[in-house]
Amino acid sequence: MPDSGASLKQSFLGALQASLSVLLTLRYGALAAKLRLVHPGSLGDVSGLCMKMFLPALLITSIGRQLTLEDFGDYAPIFIWAILYTSASIALGALGRKLLNLPDWIVPAVAFNNTTSLSLLLTQSLAATGILKGIAGGDQVGAVERAKSYFLINSMVSNTLMFALGPKLMGKTKSEDTEGGDAEAQGGDDASEDTSLLPPPLGARVHSVQSSAHRRFTALPRRVQHTLSFAGDMINPPLIGAIIAVIIGLSPPLHRAFFANMENGGIFHAWLTSSISNIGDLFTALQMFVVGSQLCDSLEPEEEVGEMPKRGIAFVWGVRFLFWACVAIPAVYWLAKNNRLGDDPMIWFSMMLMPVGPSAIMMSSLVEMSGNSKKDKMAVARFLTLSYAITPIICFVVVGSLKASEMAAKA
Repeated sequence: MPDSGASLKQSFLGALQASLSVLLTLRYGALAAKLRLVHPGSLGDVSGLCMKMFLPALLITSIGRQLTLEDFGDYAPIFIWAILYTSASIALGALGRKLLNLPDWIVPAVAFNNTTSLSLLLTQSLAATGILKGIAGGDQVGAVERAKSYFLINSMVSNTLMFALGPKLMGKTKSEDTEGGDAEAQGGDDASEDTSLLPPPLGARVHSVQSSAHRRFTALPRRVQHTLSFAGDMINPPLIGAIIAVIIGLSPPLHRAFFANMENGGIFHAWLTSSISNIGDLFTALQMFVVGSQLCDSLEPEEEVGEMPKRGIAFVWGVRFLFWACVAIPAVYWLAKNNRLGDDPMIWFSMMLMPVGPSAIMMSSLVEMSGNSKKDKMAVARFLTLSYAITPIICFVVVGSLKASEMAAKA
């Protein structure tokens, strides 16, 4: 019993340290914004760079390295689990909004949690504390790399659903926003930062092709239009990066060329793979740093903040931090104990953590797209700030997931 108590204490302290590491990274970003070391206008560019370039690069190197023909089936539970818990979260959010008469932004706040930067940074911090040794199988570095690939697969599914369904959950479709933007852009002839840099003849040709494509699209049956629009909404840089990773991983010649040593046929490993890995490694800490910087403005006392219903905040936090912890840990434990999830404890541990955590920072972009007032935007920003401020409570979920995974491994 003393050994068990000491082990539990060590696990809790390690999880708390890892959670505080994540929170401090956010604080550093907020401090940089407070000291005006970063310009507010540049934060959006850096955040977009992280999502459109650094994250796809990380997906290519992490998933591509771990995914092989022999291990392909091990990733199926991640896909299924990600779709199931996200769909259930959407249903819970819609039900809560209706029963409690909450603002529209509550639905995506419940539906989508931070599945990428938070999970990856937390995993790295947990590895530094050494508490993952019990489920790492003697190779903690390899186990952490596998966990990263599991979290990235989950992130790819979650981000795809968020980009496709998020605007609709906020009451506005992507096509409406695009058409409005096109009409506004065409409303004047004055040059601006959005003016095309193409030569006039080429610009006219491109505009002609776009107009022709738009006419053909609008001539299609409405059901076909909706299907194509939904499919188009799902295409995003992280998904493209994941597809490239799957192609490389499942093709033995490509996998060898990208990830094997030079003497074993890794002709791309030393230069191409390394360069992609270098920019991919920038994603995790930089994205959390940017999140902290972006949330800093919401704490300014002079900013007017819209409605932040306490029952709504309690509902979101209850689902995100409590409900899913109580569902995911026993459900995954039962599946693992009955040999339904393979024999890697890291995938069990990862799946237990996947649904838990604060709402996705992309919430702020969804509110922007929905045309809400500045007060509502500040309300969402302040809600996100409070959500990330309490993130260290996830250490309880980490300890529960760790112990449940160890018990399932022994069983």
